[in-house]
Amino acid sequence: MARSARLAGAALALVLAGAGLTGLARLTVPPPAAHAATSTYYVDPAGDDTADGRTPATAWKSLGKVNAQTFQPGDTVGFKAGGQWTGQLAPKGSGTSAEPITITSYGTGAKPLIAGGGAVDAAVKLQNQHDIVVSGLEVTNTGSGTTPRIGIGVSATDAGAVPGITIRGNHVHAIQGASSGNQSSNPSAGGIIVSARGKNVPTYYQNLLIEGNEVADSRSYGIVTWSQWMQREGWTYLWEDLMGIPAADYRPWTPSTGVVVRGNHVHDISAGGITVMQAAGALIEHNRVHKTAQNHGNVGIWWAGTDDTVVQFNQVSGTKYWGLAHDGNAFDADASAHRSLVQYNFSHDNEGGFFIAVSTGTGPAEATIRYNVSQGDANQVFALSTNATNIDVYNNTIWVPLTPFIRDHPDRGSFSLVKVWNSSVGSVRFRNNVIHNSAGLPYNDSGKVVYDRNLYHGGPVPSRDKAALTGDPLLTSPGTATAITGLAGYLPAAGSPVLRQGLEIPLDGGRDTVGTALPAGMPDLGGLQRAAGSGSNEVAASVATTFGNGQSTTPAGLTDGTDYVTWASPSSGVTLPGSITLTYPSSRQVSEVVLATHFGQGQGITKLDVQTWNGSAWVTQVTDAAITWASNTATVERRAVPLPAAVATTQVRLVVKAANRTWGNLSVNEITTR
Repeated sequence: MARSARLAGAALALVLAGAGLTGLARLTVPPPAAHAATSTYYVDPAGDDTADGRTPATAWKSLGKVNAQTFQPGDTVGFKAGGQWTGQLAPKGSGTSAEPITITSYGTGAKPLIAGGGAVDAAVKLQNQHDIVVSGLEVTNTGSGTTPRIGIGVSATDAGAVPGITIRGNHVHAIQGASSGNQSSNPSAGGIIVSARGKNVPTYYQNLLIEGNEVADSRSYGIVTWSQWMQREGWTYLWEDLMGIPAADYRPWTPSTGVVVRGNHVHDISAGGITVMQAAGALIEHNRVHKTAQNHGNVGIWWAGTDDTVVQFNQVSGTKYWGLAHDGNAFDADASAHRSLVQYNFSHDNEGGFFIAVSTGTGPAEATIRYNVSQGDANQVFALSTNATNIDVYNNTIWVPLTPFIRDHPDRGSFSLVKVWNSSVGSVRFRNNVIHNSAGLPYNDSGKVVYDRNLYHGGPVPSRDKAALTGDPLLTSPGTATAITGLAGYLPAAGSPVLRQGLEIPLDGGRDTVGTALPAGMPDLGGLQRAAGSGSNEVAASVATTFGNGQSTTPAGLTDGTDYVTWASPSSGVTLPGSITLTYPSSRQVSEVVLATHFGQGQGITKLDVQTWNGSAWVTQVTDAAITWASNTATVERRAVPLPAAVATTQVRLVVKAANRTWGNLSVNEITTR
C-alpha cells in the first residue's frame, strides 16, 4: 500500500550517480600511524589561500583550498562564523575513533554558510571517509532548477565497515528538488543523506550519529540512511527510477550498526521526515518532526530493511494527507522491518494517522507500539497493510476528536480508527489502550485484530473486545497538548475508571509515556499512570497447578497478559480443593488478587483461599472468599479478592475449594494482582 503509492512510478533518475557519488575506491581503515601533531586550520572569506591557514590571521579563503588538502586524524577545519562560501565542501582524509577529523566553525555569530547553489550534487560531501565530525554549519543547496540535490551527503562504495561518521548541530535547509509529484519524493536526495553503495564489497556504517540538526525546506526528504546492500525476503531493489541504480546491482542485506538519529528538528519537507533503512539496532529518538509530506504522500518517521529499531521520545505533527493509500502518518514500520519498538512518542494532528505497517515481498512489518499519545490524528489512525504482523498495541492514549478535517473531508466515509488493508495482516492485538473517538471512526472488527481490555469513549466498540470498558476515562485535560513535554493533561483523575484495570503485560519497559514507573501488577489503562510503582520490567510470573491441564491449555496462559489465552482443568478427575500457584520474578506488594474469566457461570471459581509466601511458609490471607459470576457468555468478567492488608511476597497461591463445573472443568483466563 504505502511504499508503492509513495515512490513507485516516478520518472526521475537520480543525478547523484552522474555527479560523482558512485564508482569510488574501496575504503580501507589503516592501523593508527604516527603523524605530526594535530592541526587546526581556519577558513575566512577574507583569508588568503597562499597563507598556511594555521591561525585566524593566516586563514585560507576558499572551499577549493580546503578540498585540495588531505587532513590527518585529529585535525580540525574551522569556518569563520558569519562567513559564506558558494560551491561544494568536499574535504579529504579520515580520522580515527580516538582522533576524528572535525569540520566546524570558529568565532562568534551565525553559523558559517556553505551554499551549493543547486549546482552541485551535495553542498557538503564526504566520500569513502571515516571518523569525521561535521558540526555547526549552515548548508543550503538550491538554485533555479528542479534537479534533486543534497545538503550534507555521506557515501561509501565497496568499502566494508565505515566507522565514526557524526553529523551534529547543523542547519540544513533550502534543498532543491521538484515542487510536486513523485519527483518530490526521492529518498536519495534531501537534507542529510547517508548511503552505502557498491556491489562487490559489503558496505555498512558503524556508529553513525546524526544529532541535533535542523533540517527544513527540503524538496524531497529530510534525513535518510539507505544502502544497496538491502536484499532479503523478496525485497530486491530500491526504486530503480529514483535511486539511479539498476535492480541487478543490489546485493544481500548488510545492515549498518550503531545508527543513532537523535534530537533533530525536521520540518517543512516535501516527502519523508526521517527514514532509516538497512540497519540493525537503530535508535531514532528525541526528534521533532513537523509538516512533512507537504508535496507528496509520505510519513514523518519511517524505517525499512531493519531489525530491532527503537523509535522513542519523538514528537511528530502536521503530516499531510494526499488521499487513501498515500500515507500521511506519523510513524511507519515498513518493508522487512523486524521487531520494531515504538514507545514514549507524541503524535498529533497528522492528517493521515498515527501509525502504519506495510511490507513488500515476504518480509514482515513488525512493531510493538506502547505508551504513546496520539492526539487529533485523522484518516486511518492505525493502518495495517501487506504482511503487517506481530503488531502489539498496548497502553497508548488515542484521542480522536471530530475535527473539521475529519468532518468535512470527501474521504470521510473511508476514515477508520483501525484499518486492515490486506488479507496477509495477522497477529495484531490492542490491549490496555484508552481510546476517545468522538469522531465516530469505525474499527476493523473482522477477526484480524484482537481487542482486549481497552476503554472506549465515544464512537463504536469493537464487538470482539470481550473485556471492553466504556465511558469517560476522566483524564485531567485531554486534547490540549502542544508539545511532548506537556502531556500532563492525559493523566487520569483520582476517580478515573482506568485506574489499575489493565492487563499485566510482561516486559513492558517499566515506565509510562512521561517517565512514571509502572506498578508490579495491573497498570492503569492508557499511556500515563496516575501513581508511580516499582518500575519493574519483568517476565511473566510462572504458574503451577495441582489440577492438571485440559483443552490443550497450559498454566502459562494465566499470566501472559491477555484475556484471550485461557487455562482449563481437565473435564474429569478434578479433585477439590486444589491449588494454583503464581511465582513472581521479584517481590511485589499485593493488596488484591484479580481473576478474569469467561463463561463464569459454567466454569468459574466460586470459593477460594488466598495464601502468600513469607519466605519460609504459606500464610493464609483470605479464607473462603466467595465469587459470583454474572454471565455464561464469552464476555470476560473480572472479580477482585481483597486482602486485609497489602503484603510483600514473591508467591501467591489460590486454594480452590469450589467452582462451577457445568462441563466438568474449571477455567480462568488471567490472574493478576494490584
